[in-house]
Amino acid sequence: MKRIEAIVNPTMKDNVVGAIRKVGIGGVTTWHTQGQGAAEPPLVGQYFSKETIVAVVPDSKVDAVLESIANVACTGTKGDGKVFVTNIENALDICTKEKGESAI
Repeated sequence: MKRIEAIVNPTMKDNVVGAIRKVGIGGVTTWHTQGQGAAEPPLVGQYFSKETIVAVVPDSKVDAVLESIANVACTGTKGDGKVFVTNIENALDICTKEKGESAI
């Protein structure tokens, strides 16, 4: 399993969530974030508004999710965002007690 964390422009949030769902991923978490990129940051104390979208996906769907995010979130301009992929060792559904991929 992998955790996919996409940081995108606020106007792209619904498109990215929709693209992830089309790949067959049901659960996502989103929140509003602020930050600065490495190149040409805004003035000290100023941040760009972004949306962070997180989904935990089976290994077999990682490439499809990454491609779908890139297809809908890319405008071709600087600052479209970043996507990070990290390993997830295990998962637990609190109510059903299911573990691993069946918990996601």
